Amino acid sequence: MKRKWMVYASWVAALLTGLIVGIVMMLQPGADKQNSLTRLFSPSSENAARVMGNTYNLVLTRTYLCGVRDEEYKPVTANRLADMMADYKGWEIVSADAHKLILLKREHDLSPACKENGYFGLNEDGMLTLFHGLPKEQEVVQTFYRINTAKMEASLSKEELENLKQGIRIHDLAEYNSVLSTYGEFQLMEEE
Repeated sequence: MKRKWMVYASWVAALLTGLIVGIVMMLQPGADKQNSLTRLFSPSSENAARVMGNTYNLVLTRTYLCGVRDEEYKPVTANRLADMMADYKGWEIVSADAHKLILLKREHDLSPACKENGYFGLNEDGMLTLFHGLPKEQEVVQTFYRINTAKMEASLSKEELENLKQGIRIHDLAEYNSVLSTYGEFQLMEEE
């Protein structure tokens, strides 16, 4: 784990150094490279203050097991970027450019929205589907597989069938997995 953090820290340091040098070089097209580097790291350099004050967009992307993906945007100055990375230990660096750094975290849980208002049901095509709200509202979050409704009707009670049609409320990951497990045996295979 410590080695992984060292890789992230060195990557960010290299990115920032390259970015700063590149920006200074672009700002001074007629100057030679050695002279530009000296000016960059000089404490009285106006360019160094301007570059180090640049604001990046830090994009924090989370993906959840229920198919939800959310993003949070945080502005951060270049000189605070390395410190901010310590706060996001365990996040993957997805991409970085001169203005934006995107980090990704794969959450092994349901999103807060799914926990708050998630329902399993069948869509109009007979697919087991996770909805935000009741299935009749048709706000699809995630679609899984087509259900063999004839097999399901022969195996389950009318109450269980009606529950699925009306929507089965889920509150946590255990309920989510339980529904997937229960209805997985009624999955319609391609050849059926």
